[in-house]
Amino acid sequence: MSPRRASASPDPAESARIGLAGLDAGPIERAFRVEAPGEWLGALPLPFEDVDIEVEVRRADGAAVRARGTLGARAMVECRRCLEPTRVRVRAKWDALYRPPDRVTPGEEGVWALEAGSGELDLAGPIREELWVHAPTWVECSRDCPGLCPACGAGLAEKACRCPPREPDARWAALEGLREDPAGASEGEIP
Repeated sequence: MSPRRASASPDPAESARIGLAGLDAGPIERAFRVEAPGEWLGALPLPFEDVDIEVEVRRADGAAVRARGTLGARAMVECRRCLEPTRVRVRAKWDALYRPPDRVTPGEEGVWALEAGSGELDLAGPIREELWVHAPTWVECSRDCPGLCPACGAGLAEKACRCPPREPDARWAALEGLREDPAGASEGEIP
């Protein structure tokens, strides 16, 4: 996507508003980066450092306007197993339809209100929604990360733990007996 119109604005809220003047002449394309998106978007699922946004805006049916694009975001978070800093990247395609408020049904996905006479689209809502939908719930530095020792807290990827073996939990003793004596199970019972 090569931007037809772009403006370099230091204010992230300003760069994410797209003026609709001239939209009848053809689509408007824009690419921009938002630094510190939490200041612009509010609470996010991860502490994103920046968000790269590409968008194409075109007329849809009647007074509606469609905005489509891609986004890429980066964050540095702790691995949930070993607590080491881990880089997370989120990439997503997004699509938002803006309609006059009287044509927006509450709860309708991907549809946003376009105030009559506003003359611009605010992309904050769709971008925030896509970041929440595509951000991972759990972050791990690798699939085979051994994590930390639950007793001493040693990083098991770096060194072996010297903690004594943990005592078995007495609450599971009855189940352990089932595993040890599958021949003693009567017909119909699960060994």
